[in-house]
Amino acid sequence: MPRLNLPPSSRFSGVLGVSRGQVRSFVLLAATFIALLLIDLAACWTALEVVNGIRAYAVGEGRYAKGQKLAVLALNRYIESRSQADYDAFLAGIAIPRGDRDARVMLEEPHFDRIAATEAALRGQNNPEDVDELIRLFRQFSWWPPFALAIADWKESDDLIDQLAALATEIKAHEPTDRAAEHAKLNQLDVQITARENSFSTHMSEASRSAKQIIFAGVGLVTAVLWAIGVMFAARLFRRQLALDRQLTSSEQRFRDYAEVASDWYWEVDADRRITFVSELYFTLTGSAPPSVLGQNATEFLRSYAADAESWTKLIPFDEQKAIRGVRLRYPRADGSAIYLSVSAKPCFDEHGAFDGYRGVGSDITATFEAGRSLREAKERAEIANRAKSEFLANMSHELRTPLNAIIGFSEIIMNRIFGNENLDRYDSYAKDINSSGKHLLSIIDEILDLSKIEAGRDELDEGAIALDELVASTRRLFNGRFDEGGLSFEAHLPTPSPTLLCDTSKLKQCLSNLLSNAIKFTPAGGRISLSAEVTGNGELAITIQDTGVGIASTDIPTVMAPFGQVETAFQRAHPGTGLGLPLTRALIELHGGSLHIDSLLGKGTAVTLTLPQSRFTVPVPASASPR
Repeated sequence: MPRLNLPPSSRFSGVLGVSRGQVRSFVLLAATFIALLLIDLAACWTALEVVNGIRAYAVGEGRYAKGQKLAVLALNRYIESRSQADYDAFLAGIAIPRGDRDARVMLEEPHFDRIAATEAALRGQNNPEDVDELIRLFRQFSWWPPFALAIADWKESDDLIDQLAALATEIKAHEPTDRAAEHAKLNQLDVQITARENSFSTHMSEASRSAKQIIFAGVGLVTAVLWAIGVMFAARLFRRQLALDRQLTSSEQRFRDYAEVASDWYWEVDADRRITFVSELYFTLTGSAPPSVLGQNATEFLRSYAADAESWTKLIPFDEQKAIRGVRLRYPRADGSAIYLSVSAKPCFDEHGAFDGYRGVGSDITATFEAGRSLREAKERAEIANRAKSEFLANMSHELRTPLNAIIGFSEIIMNRIFGNENLDRYDSYAKDINSSGKHLLSIIDEILDLSKIEAGRDELDEGAIALDELVASTRRLFNGRFDEGGLSFEAHLPTPSPTLLCDTSKLKQCLSNLLSNAIKFTPAGGRISLSAEVTGNGELAITIQDTGVGIASTDIPTVMAPFGQVETAFQRAHPGTGLGLPLTRALIELHGGSLHIDSLLGKGTAVTLTLPQSRFTVPVPASASPR
């Protein structure tokens, strides 16, 4: 059986049943994990800031030392030259360490002026992008022993810088007396300042190493804690997942057991409307394979097998994530038979209200559907028969009453000698009318009986062989007088030599007679009527009778082909009939395995074609028609 795929949210909340206590435990564990992670990130960020600050101080110390050395060199030159340019060079060099000193003094104040401290640091030729780091490290970590020792070195070096400035002032104020002594004092201060600068660099290196050790230790500790929490969290999730899988397996097994023994079958659709599960009974009933159903789009699948328009309408809510009920499907089997199914389904939503698919049931309603259809067909047949009976009686009441009234009326005149015993010519005329009405009545009854026998399947063909031209000639002789009376021309175009027909001669002659009679009846004086025959491309014999009469509207052709069907026109009223000629002709030609087709244009004329299959004629010849 195909595996049921439940969405994770449904498994977690529906099958496992998470309690509030479990949710609180999960939230606490997750919060602790996130807090430690944030601490780890903060420690890493602080460490980077410290390292970056130490780097900035190292760069600044290099500028400090360079400025001090330039000042010493310029003062040495001044001792010898007493040149103002050399003294100005001294002042420019010593301004760099003095800028750093001013910044340090300001930063040691509880409430310092950041702008002034920044300007002092810039006078010390520190990188503008490093000034904020220098200030932050001094204010936040001046208590830290390695950094505090470096600051002490900085203070001592600043004191020596002040002594260097005082020495320069003294040298400038007096005339040179002992240049060697002045050089000696200057070099001694230079050595002392250099020693403090070296000590400053050493302590800053120690601070950098200490910062790295602290960072590595902190990050390692936090990482270990996070790893432990992660392992604990994974273990709890693993145990919970095992319990979930056991409960899910048990639930699925119960569902399978119910599905296998139930008289209905079950199906499921996911949020993308793909069929994910169908119980085994469905495949047993339909004879289909799982790959032909599973994974298919449910909307397209259901619509493609909807049994009727009502079921198609019932599927509209399926597109709107609403329940569907009693949708009938017609599913064809491989053996050519069909099974009828009824399906219902309801939409499913997860705990957040999001659409999660459909779950539904289905049942085999083939027996019920077939019984209902048989009942409907029987009812329709009964209604058609009843309607046909009513139409037959309505038409026959008129068709039979008219000649019977004539027969009764004229016979009473003759019987009662209304015009006296001497008016024999008049009575003779009435006798002829009685005879004509009787023949007309007999013709109607014969047509009705012939059509009834054919529709009842009781009519049989008295088959024989006759040449087509002979059949046409004998039929034409019946209408020569009517052609002349109506002022109509007639032509026949037949193949030469003529095909031999295998048919019931009288019935086929009746077909041609009915069509010629209609053509004469509905063609005005001066019109043309033709009869032609040819072998078609598919080997059938087509006999066409064409006229230039009043024609039939395309919408009226089904009416004239129905028994007693007549189109009400002024021309029709002048030439009454029973409306059985065309239906009887079609029935007779179909009895021969052929067909009847009408082409007509209102006001232009009509062409009626009788088609006989190849088995009904022999020796077909090229369709080279010759007038006869």
